[in-house]
Amino acid sequence: MVSVMIGLATIRQELVRILAESEGAIHVEAFSHWIRDDDAALRDNVSKASSTPDQNLLPDQLAALGYGKAANLLNQEQEDLLRRELAHFSGRRFFSAGRPLRVEIDGIALLGIAFAARELPDSTWLVELLARSAREVGDAAWNLGLISAANHVLGAGQLVAEPADLAFALALRGFGTVTDEVVASAWDTASQLPFGPGVGIDRLATRLAAFDGVVALSTHVRIASPGLTDLRLALRGVPRAMKHWAFESAPRTPRSKIATWHIENEYHVQSLLWTILAPIFPDLEDEENLPSVGHKRPRVDLAVPSIRTLIEVKFMRGGSQSDFAKVIEEVAADASLYLSSSIPYDRIVAFVWDDSSHSEQHHELQAGLERIKGVEAAIVVSRPGRMARTK
Repeated sequence: MVSVMIGLATIRQELVRILAESEGAIHVEAFSHWIRDDDAALRDNVSKASSTPDQNLLPDQLAALGYGKAANLLNQEQEDLLRRELAHFSGRRFFSAGRPLRVEIDGIALLGIAFAARELPDSTWLVELLARSAREVGDAAWNLGLISAANHVLGAGQLVAEPADLAFALALRGFGTVTDEVVASAWDTASQLPFGPGVGIDRLATRLAAFDGVVALSTHVRIASPGLTDLRLALRGVPRAMKHWAFESAPRTPRSKIATWHIENEYHVQSLLWTILAPIFPDLEDEENLPSVGHKRPRVDLAVPSIRTLIEVKFMRGGSQSDFAKVIEEVAADASLYLSSSIPYDRIVAFVWDDSSHSEQHHELQAGLERIKGVEAAIVVSRPGRMARTK
């Protein structure tokens, strides 16, 4: 086991080293930061991309802003710039005769632009561009995977499962499904040395994201010093963790009773998260009493002191707009109370159990929660379909 861990550590160190020594176009760097969930580096990248407001942005800069939008990092000025430049870009002529193909076959640029355009009332022009782009890149799996992801972002197609490390890394970012097959294939790619000639920072960053994701999800590899990224991955993996949750309609064995482990309230969700997180974070605390703020003595659901992070759990029974709004209001109120100057925590991760299973509203809820000051990340999980309530 020691030699295996040394080998894995060497692979990761080599990935990190090469990435640190490499550079790329601004949109490639933006993708590399986004796929690794590195908000700090991506925010700097977005700032550079938006630093030329007196002239039309290049497609590379537009794509970089798109990745910033996907991570909810844009300020209002950058949002306005993005809308203006997107309107200008949508009016361009693509695949013009005699002109070299650039953005038309650049999967990273197209995915970033798809993130920028997905809230437009009409993105038909981009869907048509992506269809032509897929034909032009032929059998180039990397670009095809990115173009497939761009289509998926726009709601115009299904994700392909190739390349495996890209499919897995995208699933960790909320685009696609983490399955055992995808994890195994991603690990085959991400855990191999050497990396091969001409591998750019986009491929290296994707491999590193996949490598860290598999390690975080695996029960066979111990994480020496888990951090915020590991916490996010563990919480995002809750749906997969529910695969063998006991919810039976008949006894599994002749001598056993029917087991149906209902999740009925926030306390049950806290218990579920404790079971998942306690082996990863030895200092995990529950029902933590924080220092008083005036006459209030706040008590948080879960806390990880080693990474100065609080986990706020919400149980949402209904699926109406008022139910979603109530969750945002409650988390906002909690954040203002929990992150006062006298409390030794820097950030909150919100975890919402949607008992109504209105998954079509999750993206908007997550985006709203992550706009709250102090909320570093939000994870929304639906009640599993096989646990559907009987009327």
